[in-house]
Amino acid sequence: MKNKLVYLLPLLMALAVSCVKQAHDPSNDISNYPYPLGTFSGKFTRIHKNIKTLKSDTATASIQLILSTATGYAVTGDTATVHAGSYGSFSENAFNIAFNDNTYPLMGFPKKTHLAGIYLYTMSGLNFTITATDGDSLAYRYDLTKTGN
Repeated sequence: MKNKLVYLLPLLMALAVSCVKQAHDPSNDISNYPYPLGTFSGKFTRIHKNIKTLKSDTATASIQLILSTATGYAVTGDTATVHAGSYGSFSENAFNIAFNDNTYPLMGFPKKTHLAGIYLYTMSGLNFTITATDGDSLAYRYDLTKTGN
């Protein structure tokens, strides 16, 4: 009988530990994640790596991004050459943010970069960084700072 209890003891201990209420740490609760909303300003950078020469060329623009649950998103600022001014809806979770650009052309390839598709993001204090890659030769980076509600 003693031998059977020895095998049962670890199972009973695991069951007892799982029933003990754990302290709730709000900083680890994914539902409390500080989603980015408001007005952000900063620099957009497009990095293109030439696959033949392995050299990178970059293009930058100063942009403003407005994220609102009521109206969606809008990109304004220096939208003359590198980045297109655009607007649409967005959704986010703790790691990714997806933009559905209403101004993205239905046919062909746009001449300027549009904020469209799924991006990784980090939000640290007032600093908001959005990054994405397109294949192995094109990368996008938005380094933004919260400037308004």
